[in-house]
Amino acid sequence: MKTATSFLLLKLNRLLAHYREGGFVRIFKILASYGVANGGALWLADIQILRLMGAVETQTFQPLAGYTFGFATLMNLDAILVCAPNADRVHLDVMFRKFFRDGARCAVALNGERVVGYVWAFTGEYVITLDDYRRCNLNVRLDSRSVFTGNAYVIPPHRGRRLFQRLKLYLMQYYPPGTHFYTSIDDLNAPSLAANRRLGFRKLATLRFVGVFSRTMLYLREKDSQRWRAFRTHWPALKLDDGRLQTDSSNSP
Repeated sequence: MKTATSFLLLKLNRLLAHYREGGFVRIFKILASYGVANGGALWLADIQILRLMGAVETQTFQPLAGYTFGFATLMNLDAILVCAPNADRVHLDVMFRKFFRDGARCAVALNGERVVGYVWAFTGEYVITLDDYRRCNLNVRLDSRSVFTGNAYVIPPHRGRRLFQRLKLYLMQYYPPGTHFYTSIDDLNAPSLAANRRLGFRKLATLRFVGVFSRTMLYLREKDSQRWRAFRTHWPALKLDDGRLQTDSSNSP
């Protein structure tokens, strides 16, 4: 009985913290987000697109004892997969092989000789997905000076020491000065949002996906706007060009 009461109090405290952060709207998004993972008839997800503001080459971090960084290739795939959760490894094996074939770059963090974290960088195009590239995907085209970062993971025992930020900075500093960097993060993923903001990422736009049975609708709100642009099921082509988000709605009703 005591354990059940403690569990209930923990859940209530978490809900209260979410309410303080974003009111009933945030509570609703948390409840609605369960439908994304469980294939529910009704669900909602907000994804923030963020852009790095400022020059990456001026940023530095103190070295973290016991860790080194490097770039992986397809030959290192098994070592990367050992870092990932067991339940995801078969799916990630297929996905990461495709990333390498398509020219994506993978930076890894090592503790000794063991991979404990990774982050990917994409050029030309990035796919924002809510269901691991199965059905709910949105393509984002990138200009020649743009890089989209994503699909990152750090194993739990190595979190809490800003390892992700050091790893991502290592990745971004590989690219020439003047490169535009972007990422996309679920609005409810507070730790990832905070880590990227500390690096200098700021919101460029919010994508809202609303699922009603088999139909998924898309809404877009740019950072300085209070209005949601509705695209329903006829989604626009998105392009990140010279630090700006552009939409081609020529195929929308």
